[in-house]
Amino acid sequence: MDTHAMLAGAAHDARDLTMTRLLPAPPEAVFAAWTEAEQVKRWFGPYCMSVPDCAIDLRPGGTHRTVMRDASGKDYPNTMRIEAVEPGRLLRLSIPEGDEGPPLPGAVGDLVFEPDPIGTRFTARWRHPTAEMRAKHEAMGFVPGWAQTLDKLAAVLMAPPPGTPFSIDPLPHHGWLTRLLGEWRVTSECDGPPGEPPMRGTATERVRMLGSYWVIGESEGDCPGGGGVARMVVTLGADPATQRFRGTFVGSMMPWMFVYDGSLDESAMTLALDTEGPAMHGPGMARYRDSVTMEGDAVRILTSEVLQPDGSWQRIMSGRYERVG
Repeated sequence: MDTHAMLAGAAHDARDLTMTRLLPAPPEAVFAAWTEAEQVKRWFGPYCMSVPDCAIDLRPGGTHRTVMRDASGKDYPNTMRIEAVEPGRLLRLSIPEGDEGPPLPGAVGDLVFEPDPIGTRFTARWRHPTAEMRAKHEAMGFVPGWAQTLDKLAAVLMAPPPGTPFSIDPLPHHGWLTRLLGEWRVTSECDGPPGEPPMRGTATERVRMLGSYWVIGESEGDCPGGGGVARMVVTLGADPATQRFRGTFVGSMMPWMFVYDGSLDESAMTLALDTEGPAMHGPGMARYRDSVTMEGDAVRILTSEVLQPDGSWQRIMSGRYERVG
């Protein structure tokens, strides 16, 4: 079965919900993480959940059962029926009628594992019997829930080989960085000089892993205000001790390195990065904040703001990043 063609040809209608993630491990390893119970217990579920119990009967007609436990100790059993198994390529699950699991009877999920230069392009596509059920699934937190779950999966897959100097087990925050991997098309708008209209531009960005703990984003595009091509490099990682994000930004058009310190919001959909740099207008230094907001898995919004004397934040730039690879 050509699973890529199957997905490409599937009807993407009002009954579908889809999440895609580039993961730094081969398809066979990602498939094993989904189908070996001891591995599933290490990562399954959103940030607030642990998995004390898991049992998998890996065959068509078998079951994929997990018990998720929240911080208060409440358990959430979840039993799904296995409809199809293609090792390293496809796992098809369905939600049966019953008391265990989300109230989405008849929903069918295709988990697809495709080779990619980064490792695996993983796609979860859930098809629902009705548009109403699809809307219910989305309202239950499909996007943030699946995104956080895949952060935890990525963290497990990113673990360095045993004996690597200075190594630790990657955190979900390190897994969050995999949301940024791949190729992006950028359209941006930033403030011009006082009294002048906004400056608009386009760019491309490529984000890649650096080992188990860092990503590097390299972009090239229009230089604000003219002056040819601008090239920029962003690094991002997470501090294991504080669980805060650290990073840097440099651009070919400025002699300054911006050093980031940041954190995620409660939903883990927005990363706010604080930094300091030269004031845009006039002498002295200013406080800046770059906020990265994920809109699903294929679009992210960057908003740059500067701190005003009254304590408010004023937007100075925004960019829309659309995934192209």
